[in-house]
Amino acid sequence: MQALLDSLRTRFPDAIFATSIDAARAETAVSVAAARLLDIARYLHDAPEAAFDHLTDICSVDYPEDQLRFEVVYHLHSLPLQQRLRLKARITEDYPTIASVTGIWKGAEFLEREVYDMMGIHFSGHPDLRRILLPEDYAEGYPLRKDFPTEGRGWRSQFDFIPRLDEPPLDVTESEITEEQKNAFRAEPGEPGSRRKEELLLNMGPQHPSTHGVLRVVLVLDGERIVKATPDLGYLHRGVEKLSEGLTYMQIIPHTDRLDYVCAMSNNYAYVRAVEKLLEITVPVRAEYIRTLVAEMQRIIGHLFWLGTQALDIGAMTVFFWTFREREILLDMFEKLCGARLTLNYYRIGGVDSDFTPELVQRMNAFLNTFPEKVKEYDSLIASNRIWLGRTKNVAVLSAEDAISFGCTGPVLRGSGVAYDVRKAEPYGMYDKVDWEVPIGKNGDTYDRYWIRMEEMRQSARIIAQCLDQLPAGPIMAEAPQYIPPPKELVMRDMESLIHHFIIYTQGIKPPKAETYCATEAPKGELGFFIVSDGSPRPYRLKIRSPSFVHMGAFDHMARGYLISDIITIFGTYDVVMGECDR
Repeated sequence: MQALLDSLRTRFPDAIFATSIDAARAETAVSVAAARLLDIARYLHDAPEAAFDHLTDICSVDYPEDQLRFEVVYHLHSLPLQQRLRLKARITEDYPTIASVTGIWKGAEFLEREVYDMMGIHFSGHPDLRRILLPEDYAEGYPLRKDFPTEGRGWRSQFDFIPRLDEPPLDVTESEITEEQKNAFRAEPGEPGSRRKEELLLNMGPQHPSTHGVLRVVLVLDGERIVKATPDLGYLHRGVEKLSEGLTYMQIIPHTDRLDYVCAMSNNYAYVRAVEKLLEITVPVRAEYIRTLVAEMQRIIGHLFWLGTQALDIGAMTVFFWTFREREILLDMFEKLCGARLTLNYYRIGGVDSDFTPELVQRMNAFLNTFPEKVKEYDSLIASNRIWLGRTKNVAVLSAEDAISFGCTGPVLRGSGVAYDVRKAEPYGMYDKVDWEVPIGKNGDTYDRYWIRMEEMRQSARIIAQCLDQLPAGPIMAEAPQYIPPPKELVMRDMESLIHHFIIYTQGIKPPKAETYCATEAPKGELGFFIVSDGSPRPYRLKIRSPSFVHMGAFDHMARGYLISDIITIFGTYDVVMGECDR
């Protein structure tokens, strides 16, 4: 990376303000002049020595005491060279504007809209700069600014969790919707030869039962063909990132359960890994093995849930019942492991809450003995079914180039033939100690993404079996007294341990001043946490890079030209959970 930094200084001598390499955390950051951001970003994308073809995320940090108040942060990833770079630019409060990079990375469209929505930063040249998670008429400001109170403004600041009845009902008719509002959803003029005489705008949702959460999609139709599909998000927005600024690092863990509530373990894992990276904590080997096998149990649960609901949406009800049969077995084991089945709160900073007992090892081995045959059963029902093939083959085709440009990850990216998996590219846990393969697709269609997930379940079973065989003895929590409370058995009989426990849980831990991004391969794709620490017990800024949100940015691209009946199939192919998307 040093050679790249030297190249940047040579090419843009007046625009590179600072560079830093954090060897301990494997972080490289560059601060640049906002006026030259677009030129620098294009060089980093196009130059062979850089090749940052993947825009992982865009976020912002508010420093209200500084003259250059807002810092826009671009997380860049080079898939060919397997290296990451954090690009940062500062802008003033008086003129919070910076150039849009949508012309370089297609996925920037949704990411820039989120920054605009939450922080009020304008991106010049953006094709459709509107709020994305909050209503367009939201007049209370920008929630992620430091001067925005956590409890909100206006009547929301006195919200007592009882619905307000003193506001007159808002009766909106079709005629009251302005032409300007409609234009946000209209398609471009019809192509030559199109028989479309008049646009038909159709609202799908936000109550549609097949949207895996509350989602509205505005469809522009030419007959039954989709001309444009505009997702309208934010119906489940809960402001987790804002809430995290007022919570200690440990208190945030249960909130991660509520992101992707289908795969809560993966969220916990991703978050504690980010905090451990910030703290430079080494997790004991036994704990890492347990974390890895539990994460793969969660991956199987997530893929079973996806397969059952996707098949049900298409009309295959039997598959739904069969996948939930195996899912229940694994959830029973989760309940035995941590006392919960949905919001699990099992992973801890430095380890795990409880040990994987011999009884659970026995039950897991029994499951692994039968599970491969169960996967074959699912295949026998749908892999050669004419209806399934007709609804998935050559539907929602996404090329490798477009998948990368939109920032896709996980099965969506691998289905397009790109062999990128965080577990292989940046090994964590015990993934580099076990033998497994990364399945990749050929055509980039809905069927390939189905096949990827089926193969991933088989690979997850391989990983779990090896982890059980190799599981060593030892502690399940790291030794780091300044960050980790003492064991419960000591707290119950030792006064010093009790005081230590009390201080950590009431005052929180104090990490060093630093910033870090940590990526984890969740069932839906790359789940990343970006943490900015100011040395206090609470994160100065916490940004969640959710795969569901990023993938929705490609929805319109993948839906155009297909039928209305394909919309639910296309939505399901992402495996989106709207709680993670809206955050």
